[in-house]
Amino acid sequence: MSEKKEQLKKVFSGITLALGVFMCLFHLYASLVGTVTVMRQRVFHVGLVLIIATLASVKKKLNDESWNPTPGQWALEVARDIFITASAAIGTIYLYVIDKQIYKHVSWYTWFDVIIGVCVVLSVLEVTRRLIGWIMPCIALVSILYAKFGNLLPAVAACKGYSIKRITAYLFLSQDGIYGTPTGVSAQTVIMFIIFGAFLSYSGAGKAFIDLSYSLFGRFRGGPAKVSVVASALFGMINGSAVANVASTGSLTIPLMKKVGYEPEDSGAICAVASTGGQIMPPIMGAAAFIMAETIATDYRSIALAAALPAALYFFQVFFVVDLMAIKGGLHGMKKEELPDGKKILFTEGFLLLPIILLIVFLCILQWSSNKSALWAIGITLIVSWLTKENKMGIKRVCLAFGEAAQEICSVALACATAGIAIGMLSLTGLGLKMSSLLVMLSQGNLIFLMVLTMIAGVILGMGLPTSGVYIILSVLAAPALIELGVSPLSAHMFVFFFGVIAAITPPVALASYAGAGIAQANANITGWRAVKIGLAGFLIPYLFVLRPSVLLQGTPLEIVITAITSVIALMGLSGAMYAMPSKKMSIRIAMVVAALLTLAPGTMTDIFGLALMAGAFALGKMSSKNGTSVKTVRNGELAKEV
Repeated sequence: MSEKKEQLKKVFSGITLALGVFMCLFHLYASLVGTVTVMRQRVFHVGLVLIIATLASVKKKLNDESWNPTPGQWALEVARDIFITASAAIGTIYLYVIDKQIYKHVSWYTWFDVIIGVCVVLSVLEVTRRLIGWIMPCIALVSILYAKFGNLLPAVAACKGYSIKRITAYLFLSQDGIYGTPTGVSAQTVIMFIIFGAFLSYSGAGKAFIDLSYSLFGRFRGGPAKVSVVASALFGMINGSAVANVASTGSLTIPLMKKVGYEPEDSGAICAVASTGGQIMPPIMGAAAFIMAETIATDYRSIALAAALPAALYFFQVFFVVDLMAIKGGLHGMKKEELPDGKKILFTEGFLLLPIILLIVFLCILQWSSNKSALWAIGITLIVSWLTKENKMGIKRVCLAFGEAAQEICSVALACATAGIAIGMLSLTGLGLKMSSLLVMLSQGNLIFLMVLTMIAGVILGMGLPTSGVYIILSVLAAPALIELGVSPLSAHMFVFFFGVIAAITPPVALASYAGAGIAQANANITGWRAVKIGLAGFLIPYLFVLRPSVLLQGTPLEIVITAITSVIALMGLSGAMYAMPSKKMSIRIAMVVAALLTLAPGTMTDIFGLALMAGAFALGKMSSKNGTSVKTVRNGELAKEV
């Protein structure tokens, strides 16, 4: 039996890799040549993702030694997988063939269209359930049931009710359902950047990021924690997932954090917070950022530029907290002999950073499209890899990179396809407009209250959905409500996007925090709440998007500079209140928090009052400290004053 399992593993691995290579080559061809129609790109994208994800789930079960199904269970599993694979293949071929006549089928659909459509919709829901969980398929299923039986509801929430044929045709044959805008972004743009990230990883750039971070920051107090922050920010350009980022950087940095004196829970939390921020770090942000660009009809460059200052503030606060924790705990840095040589790294591996530098040039200076920029960056990464012996990307490594990219795109594509089902039904029934109006009514026109409601919705949805799924749903339900109250589209959608990201560290279901806790061998719940405390900036900065749009570089240079300076001071004060102020002097800590919030609030007077109150609280805190001298730490058996 074990031999058969091993043979099956090899077969499924080979087929999955081959399909992954084919998928990536198809999208590269479509991007390079530009002759493949939009619908065909989306159809191929979803069809191949369904098959690859199904094969990957079979392979996962075969790798599970505890999985010993009965003959009946085995037959059921095989039948289900064959159904999904056949539905995906037939649906893809059918839509590819009728592409130019598809508009006729939307109006005059046949029973064959409906049968194939139902099979594809069910396949999308099932594979999404396997890969992402129950929540997103349930949301999609409820939206379908609403479209079918909405006529039975009270008039306030009712819709006219649609037949299964009409619903299926809308979801399967139009560009408003499974193959809607989110899927289009996944198929045309996100896949290109994921391929670029996979190529960076296989070229050795990931190792270069970590080595360079160690050489720059490892020697300072709390060195490994600072390395984790910097490396996670850089690694976010390779891994679009917070959990994957934790796994990549945490396996190297968390043990060293524990070694220099950080508690296991703090070590896991620091890595989780920094890794989560990777999705908001330009130039390569999370998949939802690309979807946002398409949703608000702007170019990705504008989104990346708008996110630059918020990302800098987020990582500054995390870095500052890490430093305060090191001061408070008297933690030292790493020894010089433990660190890599920075000059040597720049000489031997520095050129691996060239593709990222050129990508920024392509996007921001030459103002190329995101697709063209990513395509050129992929080619440059391939060429640069040949400058190293150990990471030279021959055919085998290129194929492995394609396979990894195909695996990574699956969760994004399925989230987009399933969200497309929900959005399609909201569009067909008009429920989206009703929900936006309901949110405005619930908030009674109070912008702050509406933002709090949106934040809560984002955090709750983020417990079971990937960031792209959270963003897509809230961009239809909550963002229009914010815009109705006078918020700019960019600010509203960035607000929604950020809370979709930060949900990864928010208990009770904080996937990034739990991943960090697993590596640190720490208590998961404690790690989650400490991550919230460390990453508090992530919960406050989105409010600035609405209250102080200059944080998104929307305003005069003076406004942007003032916002940047006051935000930095406010975040330092907030961090100091949590980690530096005497714990017994609660009144001083509360005063510091109030001062920080006043400084973050819009208006010159609030800035002045906030800064004055912060200065007073800081002075009182210094006077109440038993010893205001610099913290001293033991390094190499001698006392060394930290700066």
